[in-house]
Amino acid sequence: MKIFDIQDGKVILNADELSIPAFKKIYESDKTKDKSHAYSKIAYIIFMYKWDSPYMSILDDAERMYVLKEELFNNSLYELDDLMLNAVDIYKKFQHTFSLQFLEDNMLGASKLMEYYRLIAWNEVDKAGRPIYSSRDLAANLEKAGGILKSLHTLREQVRREELENTRIKGGNEIGSYEDVRSLRSLNNK
Repeated sequence: MKIFDIQDGKVILNADELSIPAFKKIYESDKTKDKSHAYSKIAYIIFMYKWDSPYMSILDDAERMYVLKEELFNNSLYELDDLMLNAVDIYKKFQHTFSLQFLEDNMLGASKLMEYYRLIAWNEVDKAGRPIYSSRDLAANLEKAGGILKSLHTLREQVRREELENTRIKGGNEIGSYEDVRSLRSLNNK
């Protein structure tokens, strides 16, 4: 299910998403006119956990969290409140499909493989002085790495297609940005 969208580096808020109680509570808890703090809280959740967020290129969750807190709240030690923690749980449940879970698990596996390559002592030798890792082993692994990246790309495209299919309306059409009269997209322009 596609909820929340990122366009031009900004999280797009609309009435459908803000009707989800967890996000509505965050929005309504901000008593300022421009709702900028609520927007920052929701943007944090989306940028942190949306599978195609530009911040997902920061593979380490703790580092991504640090960067987002600094960018959105000007405080890398910002503490998520109970409303945000609840919304994180709800968001994770809404967005996860089998395909997305499969993609995330494979990306985690690829990340572990990268860690493994970093830890290998390529110059290590056995008791007889022979290299433990041959250049042939390294070349074979590098060749396979391209296949891993291609597979991850294919999985990402599958998740994207699945997300788009789940946003279609009756008759196979999609709701255009000007057709949703309940849209609150103007919130993002403030």
